[in-house]
Amino acid sequence: METNRFKSSQDFSNIQKNIENNPGYHTESYSQQVKDYISDMKIRNQEATKEGFMNHTRKTAREIWEEIEELALDAWDRHEHEDQ
Repeated sequence: METNRFKSSQDFSNIQKNIENNPGYHTESYSQQVKDYISDMKIRNQEATKEGFMNHTRKTAREIWEEIEELALDAWDRHEHEDQ
């Protein structure tokens, strides 16, 4: 399941637009994640639990920032190499 919330096409000048266009921040997205988690557990013949789902989706702000930072640095590096 994809948990990355960074999009290379994000418009950093319009944060509200980013939040509205980012499914990772909407209740509907989490409802779909619950369905996906339950389906995944059924495929694995394991019991789907609320605690298991919460552990599956839990990330700290630092972990999320580290993912965004890595992607942003990679994008910067790619751009630098393209300009050379």
